[in-house]
Amino acid sequence: MKNQSSDVCKGGVSRAIFVLAILPVLCGIGCNSVSPKLQGQYTRVGLSQDIQAVFEEECQSIPKIMSEHKIPGLSIALVDRDGILWTAGFGYTDYDRKTPVTPETIFAIMSITKTVTTTAVMCAIQDGLVELDTPIIKYIPDFTVNSRFEENPQDKITLRHLVTHSSGLTFDAPIGNNRDSRFSCFEEHVKSISDTWLRHRIGERYSYSNNGLDLAAYILQVRSGRPFGNYLKEKLFEPLGMPDSSVDYEFIRRHPNRAIGHWPHTKKVPLKIPFLGSGGMYTNAKDLSRFMQFFLNQGEVKDHRVLDEGLIRTMYTPSDANGLGIGGIRRDNDGNFRLNSSGRGFGFFSHMSWLPEYGIGCVVMGNSNCAQPFSDIFLKLINKKLVEKSETFDIPSRESIRSDVDKSPACYSLDPNTFTPFKPAWSKYIGTYKYIMGGWKLETYARIALALGLTSKYTNVKVYEKDGYLYVDSGIYHRDFDGGRLDEYLPGLFFTPSGECLDLRGPMLTWQNYRIKKIR
Repeated sequence: MKNQSSDVCKGGVSRAIFVLAILPVLCGIGCNSVSPKLQGQYTRVGLSQDIQAVFEEECQSIPKIMSEHKIPGLSIALVDRDGILWTAGFGYTDYDRKTPVTPETIFAIMSITKTVTTTAVMCAIQDGLVELDTPIIKYIPDFTVNSRFEENPQDKITLRHLVTHSSGLTFDAPIGNNRDSRFSCFEEHVKSISDTWLRHRIGERYSYSNNGLDLAAYILQVRSGRPFGNYLKEKLFEPLGMPDSSVDYEFIRRHPNRAIGHWPHTKKVPLKIPFLGSGGMYTNAKDLSRFMQFFLNQGEVKDHRVLDEGLIRTMYTPSDANGLGIGGIRRDNDGNFRLNSSGRGFGFFSHMSWLPEYGIGCVVMGNSNCAQPFSDIFLKLINKKLVEKSETFDIPSRESIRSDVDKSPACYSLDPNTFTPFKPAWSKYIGTYKYIMGGWKLETYARIALALGLTSKYTNVKVYEKDGYLYVDSGIYHRDFDGGRLDEYLPGLFFTPSGECLDLRGPMLTWQNYRIKKIR
């Protein structure tokens, strides 16, 4: 009789040899080579030669960084209270090198959208539509969310909790998320947040959440009686002079000067971003410079007040256990107040910073997910004593403002040592699961690699027994969402020490609200 074990062994060896042979090829195909060129440069007339020399250094270093990290296009701008000091485009909107990137090219800025959304929230407060410390159930009475800690948690969540990431809401929603962009509308995406579980008690600690800002955006939509994108246009984009900024899919799709997102091993990156309030905005360097200039002038645009200075101060006020203000504003290591906002996803990266005491800010955006070469060009100007402090902002201390978050430890998590030891009944959950991706189209060689089992932690989730406990291991690029020891709350419903949820109750299995399917 033929030895089946031998055949299996030989088959495994053959497959391993084949995998080892093609692996170097597959690993080297992810990002195309680029030859970025400078175009659309503008430098304000009358600047000193020393400052211009810093700009020339950037023009030499940026193309090198882009080539190293395979970034097809990049746009950058430096701004002060009077407007743009310097701006330039590098490279192209796509790897085809047909359309040059200029300061007018729009990019997806991803999580920088959160800063714009929180600013719109302050506009709504100014107009009397909402209040920071009123429970959001007053504005969206149909909203609910699940919690292990208390009944009816939605009755306690406020807008302040949403915009300071202290509501306990999870990072992504089941419908319309980073792994599945297929959805019918923003309302459907927001409605699915009610199917999620809070990671921790409300106000207990900082927990970064797309869902929180999307709920805030939806509340503005409900209270204003018009689509969120229209509200942004009326309250911010038009008053600030930002004509190329939008969260509207059709506007973005039809824009004649739009950068294409690039993700390694992906043939087509979804254009439609479902989470409008937390990451759905496209804009360009010139528009975002006007947004920073608006903040540097404390809410004024050409001597016209758009946002009350007191509300600007509220945004700068530390209001959570991490010392962050509303919209990501914080005090840096040098003691300066600084907004430091970044975004990454759907084939784009972006970074925006400003220092109000020095009256300068910088924005960088690119159309690749290969790297994030953020520029702190204004720090070069400060270090070279080319720009000096012009004023000191009087920012209230954390103690002067009510904050539920300050009452609890900053890094609270459940003690995994108290988790239930492994039960034999959990054996059916052990195995490897794959994410069900929607809206993404992989390159042919990437699909072959997946078929051969050459998958990474970004495509697989593993559930396994270790040291007498059940564990989950996965790959999420964001902070502390990787997994860990599991404890069962309901049959088939598990949580990690950081509050992430693994739901194996079926028929739709999810990990961190992303759909998964067991493959072995």
